[in-house]
Amino acid sequence: MAKQWNNWKSQWDTRDNWQYRDEEPDYGWLKRTIAAAVIFAMVYSAHLSDTSIGRMVGSGVTHFLNVHTDFNYMIDQAVAYAPANVDTSLLQRAKAVMSKPADPLMYMTKPVPGQIMAGYGWRTHPVLKKEMMQEGLEFEAPLGTGVRAAAAGTVKAVEDSAQRGKTITIDHGKELETIYGHLSEVLVQPGDAISQGQIVAKSGKSGIASGPVLYFELREKGLAIDPATRLKGEFPPEGGK
Repeated sequence: MAKQWNNWKSQWDTRDNWQYRDEEPDYGWLKRTIAAAVIFAMVYSAHLSDTSIGRMVGSGVTHFLNVHTDFNYMIDQAVAYAPANVDTSLLQRAKAVMSKPADPLMYMTKPVPGQIMAGYGWRTHPVLKKEMMQEGLEFEAPLGTGVRAAAAGTVKAVEDSAQRGKTITIDHGKELETIYGHLSEVLVQPGDAISQGQIVAKSGKSGIASGPVLYFELREKGLAIDPATRLKGEFPPEGGK
């Protein structure tokens, strides 16, 4: 009887088989996501910083994307190896967009955060005291403010003029150029590839200026146009200076 009881108990006693075992969750995907976010934040912060390391990082990323990364080739390979029943029209449209140079006027941004001190058009020059045509904008910019490129492009010229002082001209393609004047320090050289938002200079009061200010001019096909009509974002009311 005891033997039979033991046999029956061994068949129905499944505590070992039913014992709950903790399975360690796989957080590998989360770790990789966090690592990628941290690396992106570090690279982006360095790019926006007004330091030599930041400028090196920005130039390196720009060079890599422009020279070493052929997105059209990658799309061609993805289309070639995609299953026959997969719709690749979206990739083809992306390739068509990437093949066309971006229009700088679609995303041009302010070079400094300050308000507009003098607008485009005729005005009395604060120093020369005579009516003059101003072909750009003058932004409030404390001495040493980082001046950022309004759009991606290539440095066309670095000059020193009697009126605008130290100036930078950036060629954005499509016969479009921006000019930055009254600078205290220039951080780029002719021929440098520039990304949007990259700090290219520091503001100052070089040339004929009543105080620290940034002069910003936009030229299309060689003719000056009002930059306020092309820059993105709201502008505060003009102040006199």
